Amino acid sequence: MKHNNMNTKILLLAVILPFALISCNEETHSPLDEGSRVPLQVINPVSEPLPGAVKIKYQLPNDKSLLYVRARSEIRPGVFREEKSSYYTSEITLDGFGDTDEHTVYLYSVGRNEVESSAVAVKARPDTPPIFPVYQSIQETIQETFGGIKFGIKNPTEASVRIYVNTVDSLGEPFLADIIYTSAAEDNFSVRGYEAEPRYFSVYVQDRWGNTSDVYENTFNPWIEKRLNKLKWTGIELPGDMTNNIQQGRVVARLWDEGVTDNTMYQTMSGIKPLPHTLTIDLGVKAVLSRIVVNGRASTNDNFLYNAGAPKQWDIYGSEDPNPDGSFDDWYLLNETPCESFKPSALPLGQHSDDDYQRQLNGEEYEFSNLTPVRYIRMSINQVWGGAGTTFFNMQEITLYGTVLEDYY
Repeated sequence: MKHNNMNTKILLLAVILPFALISCNEETHSPLDEGSRVPLQVINPVSEPLPGAVKIKYQLPNDKSLLYVRARSEIRPGVFREEKSSYYTSEITLDGFGDTDEHTVYLYSVGRNEVESSAVAVKARPDTPPIFPVYQSIQETIQETFGGIKFGIKNPTEASVRIYVNTVDSLGEPFLADIIYTSAAEDNFSVRGYEAEPRYFSVYVQDRWGNTSDVYENTFNPWIEKRLNKLKWTGIELPGDMTNNIQQGRVVARLWDEGVTDNTMYQTMSGIKPLPHTLTIDLGVKAVLSRIVVNGRASTNDNFLYNAGAPKQWDIYGSEDPNPDGSFDDWYLLNETPCESFKPSALPLGQHSDDDYQRQLNGEEYEFSNLTPVRYIRMSINQVWGGAGTTFFNMQEITLYGTVLEDYY
């Protein structure tokens, strides 16, 4: 009986095995790219202008071997840009153009075998590149100021740009005075540190592809300015000030200890009273103040950057002889409008970009419109980034500039 069963099994294997082999051969798949097969071209491409870029829309071919579409164009003589777009979409954007001239964009269908079709050419004309409105706004606003020049920018597309500022040395040889990196929609900048004498400056704007604006050139007369000596400063407390209501040793003198990144800040206690919080400083000299630079918390991993008690809006008052009762009778505003902290990224609370960090590291600068001589300043912190429910503020460092009246040394 066992012998018959064994024979039966052998017979079945002899019958089934050939079919199994055939079945395996039938399941072998050839690649979708079919060797060196050339994919079909895109159909009916149409261009749409964008600032310094073009968007090309097209119909995809009915071709299962298509992997992506590649666009290529000469953005300026001898310089080419390429972009890829997968078969899931029917458009591609090519940026990096530095003019509004007509360009030819070549579209290639690329298969899974990396074989590409012949090009489909489409004429495209980019809109005004971002460097030009930035440059125009500089032209319209550049002027002399204390110790150098200042200007504002408008960058409606928030493009990443570099602003190059050049001047000359004592022999008249040009050198790079500053490079300003920004992607802010609006901002104000200054280049300082020069004597009060006629000085040549030139300014131009460049994008990340090397496209460059025209060069603005002019001679300016910087105003006399010096950095006030912080060793002469003393914190005083007037009635209503928060100088003694501080947290964990973060006394008012921390504001002028030259520590920008070590979190040795001045911080008022929470819950003592709602904002505004005020503080008063005796500068030790009489001076016409030109500007203040304010550093907030400046740590790349600090969730309190542009958050919690970081000042968002404040006023700065000056006085020669303040009333000891703490009233504002003998004080006058140095800033025409409230000082407003600006967050370049506009990200939600607790989130920040490299631009945000760099702005606090460099300090936010505010020019004074009232040039009356003062000996004392009083800061009134009206709003913080944490909102109305936050009842404290902290500030890392402040620096003052202006013309010191020598008879008060």
